[in-house]
Amino acid sequence: MNSIAKTFLSILMVGSFVFPAASPAQAVSHDMTIVGGGSGGLWAIITEGVGETVRRSFEGARVTTEPGKDGPNQVMVNRGDVQFGVASDILTIRALKGEKPFKGRKMDKLRLVAVLNPNQAVQFFVDEKTGITSASELKDKKYPLKITVNRQGTVIDILSEKLLELYGASYKDITSWGGKVEKIPGPEAMDLWDAGQMDAIIEVCQFPSSRFFELGQKHDLRLLSLDDKVIEQLNSQMGTGSISIPAGTYPFQKEDCRTVTSQLLLITSVDTPDELVEGVLSSMVKNIDYLRTVHSNLKDLSPESMANNTAIPMHPAAEKFYRSLNR
Repeated sequence: MNSIAKTFLSILMVGSFVFPAASPAQAVSHDMTIVGGGSGGLWAIITEGVGETVRRSFEGARVTTEPGKDGPNQVMVNRGDVQFGVASDILTIRALKGEKPFKGRKMDKLRLVAVLNPNQAVQFFVDEKTGITSASELKDKKYPLKITVNRQGTVIDILSEKLLELYGASYKDITSWGGKVEKIPGPEAMDLWDAGQMDAIIEVCQFPSSRFFELGQKHDLRLLSLDDKVIEQLNSQMGTGSISIPAGTYPFQKEDCRTVTSQLLLITSVDTPDELVEGVLSSMVKNIDYLRTVHSNLKDLSPESMANNTAIPMHPAAEKFYRSLNR
């Protein structure tokens, strides 16, 4: 019996080395990708800013920010290829409905996480030498406007086309009157204006914009207000909102400018786990002072403005997060 007991004891001792104590549970990892805009552009800067807040405050998060484009971003988020995307409200609404340019495919999984820039507005600048004081005069005078509306298919192009159509001055009309519609980025348009090849531009950007401050120092500019009826139609048809640019925002601006606003959004899919959405929003709010310094578009960002969009359904975890801030 003593021999058997010794053998059994030896087995137990060996077993204590073969089966070590269990290690503590590892922290949960949260991998995510955020798609933004072209490398080095405004959307890319904002996307990286959001990504940096997550890295600072969301334990276990591993964030990748990648270049993207309004339109394809909605498709990738809806499909679940990426977790988050930066996108315009106008194309996101169109994606949800399956309207152009989404070819009838409804992106009905898209959900709002946050509004990123509360003070972005449609701004219609013309050169004083045109004599145009109201957009309605374009049709009345059949004016041969030389206008820039950004790249084909951008939210600026889509909004510009609709705005001009509502005034009876479609792209086709302007061309037939001897004018020209250029589809190039805003910075390139400044060079054309300096060369005398442009006398108008429609932009969607924050106000004031340093670009138009500088242009106004070299040319006599006028910022056109939109008619109330056109504002109402744009809001109804495009999902924009009414906004006023106060007089004096630009040195050459003598009166308030009535126009519409288009928001820049952070979107996700309804299938994105609640903990990811909550972690991203919590990180953004904790680091909101930092976010405001990332770009002037974010200077007025607040938890209240982040939730200020009713046209696009919100992710359930985002709804819960914003409600908790008001308790």
